[in-house]
Amino acid sequence: MSELVFEKLSEESLEQIAGGVTPELRAAYSCLYGEFGNGDERVRRLRAAGYDPARVQNLVNELVKYESVAKDVIAGKYGNGDARINNLRAAGYNPYAVQDLVNNILLDHQLY
Repeated sequence: MSELVFEKLSEESLEQIAGGVTPELRAAYSCLYGEFGNGDERVRRLRAAGYDPARVQNLVNELVKYESVAKDVIAGKYGNGDARINNLRAAGYNPYAVQDLVNNILLDHQLY
């Protein structure tokens, strides 16, 4: 996952996926890149930095979940057009946040 992809998401999408741009979201990005370590070390280092480890882990999980769904959309697993919107909603996702992420993943791949 590229932090750059999430950095380019709209405020509305980040609000839907992670509750907005917060210090905890920045910490979640850092966790995705291993900057806080793993397991007990991550918990200890997050606490030492003033974060709630459970909240940060929940954000990590949401980011990973949305990235996975976006990749499934790119692979055609949710259909197209209105069918995709309905399928994403039925699965509990905001279709516009997912589409925003899809667009950024595709753009990110075009840049490199």
